Amino acid sequence: MNANRWRNWSLVFLFGGFFLMYCGVYSARLLPYLLAAGSAGVVAGILLYFRYGPVNPSVRTVDCPRCGRATRLTGKEDACSHCRQPLRLTDGGHYEPYVK
Repeated sequence: MNANRWRNWSLVFLFGGFFLMYCGVYSARLLPYLLAAGSAGVVAGILLYFRYGPVNPSVRTVDCPRCGRATRLTGKEDACSHCRQPLRLTDGGHYEPYVK
């Protein structure tokens, strides 16, 4: 999975957590539960950012063979962030398209 996808999910967790905590303002009975659930979402988003934030500088940039645009790939198998073409790292150190 691309690092950008993980960052998008962490952003969803962060905003979702803040939204849950904000909803707790309107219901005194649900306030403790919504604050706990919102805090868990915020912590999950922060942990994802800490895990996948530093990945970006070390990511290799290659040109996608399908769409020709530059994309950043992580790991041995990843997909183009523009056209979603699956790519695999070969023994020679190049990425080639493949079908799962």
